[in-house]
Amino acid sequence: MWILVILTVLTVSLGRNTHVELSLVKHAVGKLKSKYIAWAGFVYAVERIREDSADADAVKQDTLYQCGVRLGDEESPQEAFQNITVGDGYFDVQYVPGGQEGKKIYYGLQDEERRININALTVQNYNILSALVNVLGFDEETAKTIACAVLDWKDEDDSPVDTTYGAEDDYYGRLARAHQCKNRSFDSLEELLLVRGMTREIYDALKDYVTVFPKQGTLRVNFDTAPAVVLTALARAMSTVLPDVAPSDADALVEKILRYRQGEDGAALTRDDRVVGLNEMPVNATERNLFLAMSQFRTYTSNYLRVRVKGTEKARGAQTVIEAVVYRNDLSTLGWHRD
Repeated sequence: MWILVILTVLTVSLGRNTHVELSLVKHAVGKLKSKYIAWAGFVYAVERIREDSADADAVKQDTLYQCGVRLGDEESPQEAFQNITVGDGYFDVQYVPGGQEGKKIYYGLQDEERRININALTVQNYNILSALVNVLGFDEETAKTIACAVLDWKDEDDSPVDTTYGAEDDYYGRLARAHQCKNRSFDSLEELLLVRGMTREIYDALKDYVTVFPKQGTLRVNFDTAPAVVLTALARAMSTVLPDVAPSDADALVEKILRYRQGEDGAALTRDDRVVGLNEMPVNATERNLFLAMSQFRTYTSNYLRVRVKGTEKARGAQTVIEAVVYRNDLSTLGWHRD
């Protein structure tokens, strides 16, 4: 009798273990499938970029609605990038703006030119980063410290750009967790956490508004895709170098830019989104001069495109997310990440 009971317990235990192991195997298979579905979505997105770049008739002016790709006359971003079936699942090319722009999901691509490129900062324009940190709610001294330290982190010399706010090897060597100043371009945004003045709180607020791409070149910002925070930082930074221009003038100009580019329906990311034109907006003389000063950094075409693809395997619901930056000119992949 006891032998029968023991055998029954062993059988139930083995059956339960087998069920768990089988579930784990099925999940692993589902996860593997979702990875390849996500890769298929990435290839699809890159092909859409290639088609846009090769089309001589395509409007090489990116907006929030059409960024990096040209949509068909009756095609919406959702139709182009949402729930695209492939194999045993589907993929979505989507993004969440993050930061102060909210957590709503949008479909399509993001350009890096909507962000401030910290690798393109110089002694002539680093006040733009300082203004950005300040706009995000941090004090001016902290903002200036970070901006100066970012310059020192990436320049090749050992002399601080500012003796009060800068930071080279002599500063980092005295820290409890000592390290060297890199003296080369940023390879990733996470490097900002090593820079003087940076905290996790500031980094989390800042990361959605800055980029490290491209590694070389001049600072370029797309006025037609940049969020309000970035445009405000740029406008306020330029207001400090112009006579008789106040921060309130900068804020008023940014409000007019945002309102104009939304189009007649007054909503962003819709088909009637417009390319910002100075002569089309009701600006005063001060705002006009400020816009012209900002325009030295303007670009209409976005060459670095962030592709975020979520692949989903239907049977188990397993998902994989791939995110990478694609250089439009040669379709090379930069800085990719897979969860």
